[in-house]
Amino acid sequence: MVNPPISHSQDEELLSRLREGNREAFEQLYLKYWRRLFDSAYKRLLLREETEEIVQDLFVNIWVKRETLLITTTLEQYLYGSLRYSIYNFIRSSRIRETYLNSLLHTSEIDKSYIEDGIYYEELSKALDKCIESMPEKFKNVYVLSRKQNLTYKEIAQQLNLPLDTVEKHMGRALKILRENLKDFASIVLIWHAGGWH
Repeated sequence: MVNPPISHSQDEELLSRLREGNREAFEQLYLKYWRRLFDSAYKRLLLREETEEIVQDLFVNIWVKRETLLITTTLEQYLYGSLRYSIYNFIRSSRIRETYLNSLLHTSEIDKSYIEDGIYYEELSKALDKCIESMPEKFKNVYVLSRKQNLTYKEIAQQLNLPLDTVEKHMGRALKILRENLKDFASIVLIWHAGGWH
């Protein structure tokens, strides 16, 4: 569904009433912007509950600070700026970094939908390939067969003539190496990814 265009003059009126403690104005503001802000944040985080929490907190903060709000831009710009700041802080937390990095390491290819800018997608892809090439051969072989050729651990064990538990251990070590080497890069990519707005 396409959102209707924003009326900034209407926003100024809502903001004026909001500063006076008018709950109806707050509800109108909430209904007008909640879906837009949620969609924008969710497109970047891909985590529904966390996105809802971020947007809810944004509106709660606006209500709590309504009397002292200092807005030098349009209300729309202020809301998206606040959202961007909230997402930036959330991305810096270890929880989202680990979630994102694990999603990269446990798929056969990097999902380009995570990253809108092709330049950063290519950089991340190169960093992953470089890290794979630099790891010990026994770990690399298992990782490539699993993630690039989509073989099961049992099939890998048969192809490499290794016990199944050895394949599992090698895969665990490969993932650990990648996780350690790419964790900072993943944080940067996530922050880059959060940079484009509505």
